[in-house]
Amino acid sequence: MEPVEINAGRYYLRQLRADDLLDDRPLLREAGVTAPAQYVARRAREWARDESYSWAIAEPTTGELLGEVVLGTDGTVEVWSFPENADAARDVTAAVARFGSGALGLRIRLP
Repeated sequence: MEPVEINAGRYYLRQLRADDLLDDRPLLREAGVTAPAQYVARRAREWARDESYSWAIAEPTTGELLGEVVLGTDGTVEVWSFPENADAARDVTAAVARFGSGALGLRIRLP
């Protein structure tokens, strides 16, 4: 499946990126990801293979990475954010759950 973008109200959910226009790798490194380029590539492969679906939680006007939310094919939702954006993690969970149940037919199990 091709990555799907979601408008989650105050936040924008998009694919993780590492390109000339938007590069999430520095903030992923700050979040503790030791190999951010490989991490971004792995998340893209997971979408393509329908193994899991991940989104960068982004600030809508700048696209800045605030965290990440991952929907597993088993309906589990995992989410993290930088401490100063804890409200983002809570707010996007419902949007991802709606996508998972409506578009993918998954039975969602929230944390």
